[in-house]
Amino acid sequence: MEQIKALPLNAVKFFYFVAESGSLSAAAEQLHVTHGAVSKQLKILERHLGVPLFLKQGRNLVLSNSGTILYQCCRESFAGLESAVQRMQHRRRQELVISCEPTLAMKWLIPRISRFQQQYDFNPVILAAGGAVDFQRQGIDVAIRRNDFRWSPQLYAEKISEEQIGLVQRPQLTQLKKLHTHTREQAWQNWLQVSGLENCRYQGDIYFEHFYLSIQAAIAGMGAAIASRFMVHDEIEQGILQAPHGFIADGSAYYLLSQTAFATCSNKTAFLHWLKKEMV
Repeated sequence: MEQIKALPLNAVKFFYFVAESGSLSAAAEQLHVTHGAVSKQLKILERHLGVPLFLKQGRNLVLSNSGTILYQCCRESFAGLESAVQRMQHRRRQELVISCEPTLAMKWLIPRISRFQQQYDFNPVILAAGGAVDFQRQGIDVAIRRNDFRWSPQLYAEKISEEQIGLVQRPQLTQLKKLHTHTREQAWQNWLQVSGLENCRYQGDIYFEHFYLSIQAAIAGMGAAIASRFMVHDEIEQGILQAPHGFIADGSAYYLLSQTAFATCSNKTAFLHWLKKEMV
């Protein structure tokens, strides 16, 4: 079976501009190339198709029968592409892709996002991730991060709220083990220092890979964990956990990061204002 050669799409684009304008010179100007470059692409396309696409009538170029067929096909195809791009852009304007640290997303943001959706007419899409952000590669609009690492000075950063940490445990739990997390390895040490309770005695240590696992272990009554106020707010309100020593600012804070200025996007601005109001 004879193999069909791929259509030279770049040459088709040149043909379309010539057919639209009726002039090699006009097409060259629109495409920011030379008159000769346009002529060369037309020859490539005609050689590929084996038919002439234009006929000369005096100084003017007119479409041949084959050229007319191709031009009509191009118009329909490009119109379809333009429509698809507009639909994608419209859908993109209706979404805000948010990267959020996993435990904060799970324990605070997701339970409250329905409040946001009731107030605004675009859809927040939440991706759970921490640390450095590659906005373009990951398709992210904004990222919620705690300033426990350095981000690029080229990013736009708006402070949302101070971080507050505290010891949390099941009510009436007396046999306390320290529940640690590798996500925040210094959590216990930091809390004991800022709370002034360095002389407290605990009966052993249990280690977990992620922050949310240590919180879940505290909910299960396995011991006491050091947790962010935001991540245990609902459990404290419901009486599942208690914070006998309250919550203390640890010197860190949560920020909303963006690759572009917040003022350039109404969706970003709305989300930033909502976070500042909710995360208090």
